[in-house]
Amino acid sequence: MLKSVIQPIAVILIGVIVFLLDYFERVGPGANELVLFLLTIGKSVYFVILTFGRIRKTLDTEFFYHEFLSFILYYVLLIILSFAVDFYCLFRIDNTAFLGIQQKQTILDEFVTFIYFSIATFTTVGFGDIFPRSTSAQVFVSAEVLLAFSFNILIIANIVHIRESLGKKEGKSGNKG
Repeated sequence: MLKSVIQPIAVILIGVIVFLLDYFERVGPGANELVLFLLTIGKSVYFVILTFGRIRKTLDTEFFYHEFLSFILYYVLLIILSFAVDFYCLFRIDNTAFLGIQQKQTILDEFVTFIYFSIATFTTVGFGDIFPRSTSAQVFVSAEVLLAFSFNILIIANIVHIRESLGKKEGKSGNKG
C-alpha cells in the first residue's frame, strides 16, 4: 500500500524539483528541459504500466465497483496534476512555450491555469485559448493526449469485466438473503 502511494508522489516531486532548479537557476534551461522531457516520457510509460497492472489484477480477482472507480479517479487526477506540473515547469523554463498564458500572474494563478490546460488536454476538449508553441510543449501535450486516450481505452475495454464482476457479487449477495 505504501509503495502505491509513494511512487505517484515521487513522480510529481521530481517535476517540482525541476521547477525549483529552474526557479533558483541552479541548472541551465536546456538541461532542465531535457530532464523534464525524460521525466514526462518516463512518467507516461510508468502510468501505462501501472494501469495495465491494475487491470490485470482485476482480471484475477473479484473487486468492488467503488474500488475500480476510486482507482480511475485517483489516476486521472494524478495524471492531470503531474502534467500540469510539467507544463508549468516548461513555461517557467521557456515562457514562450505556450501561447495564451497571461503574463505577470502570481505563481498560483499560473499553476491553476496549467491545471485547467491539463484538464482540457486530458479530456481532449482543447478550447484553443492556450496551445503549445514550442516543440517541447507539443511533445508534452501529445504525451498527455496519448496517455489519456490509452487510459480511457483501457477503462472502456474493461467495462465488460467490471459488469461481470459486479454481476457475480450481486448473485452471491442475492443467494445469501
